Amino acid sequence: MKLCGLQKTTLLDFPGKVAATIFTGGCSFACPFCHNSELLGRNTEALCSQEEVMTFLEKRKNILEGVCITGGEPTLQPDLEDFIQFVRSLGLAVKLDTNGYQPNVLINLCEKGLLDYVAMDIKAGKSHYAHVSRAESGTNRPKYPFSFKWFCPL
Repeated sequence: MKLCGLQKTTLLDFPGKVAATIFTGGCSFACPFCHNSELLGRNTEALCSQEEVMTFLEKRKNILEGVCITGGEPTLQPDLEDFIQFVRSLGLAVKLDTNGYQPNVLINLCEKGLLDYVAMDIKAGKSHYAHVSRAESGTNRPKYPFSFKWFCPL
């Protein structure tokens, strides 16, 4: 995984849990209001290795209650599921922050029971979604995150 940051302790990012927050790099959006804009580019450099983060989590597993995985967009990481499996093997809960544009990844993780909490950031109403999110051109993405329909059928 491309890991671009680690907040060792948070009482805010995972409601009701003492957690660590892991920041992944890369995003398919370029929202002008993004508070993690330095993580958006696909060429964003990793700042820590997966092994370093895993070692940290192992040492803190009796202090932490969970891990929040955010970004960038974590569902773009090809080894996200393996990393989540590792976190869960430590007895830690997992929260995933996502923009919802990789619905197959999100649904797969949910159906396997790997996520304890999902925070999906809805950027705008349906008619303005593509403009506000500035989704990568040339991608075959829907104009609205259809994974939202899976969580909250209208």
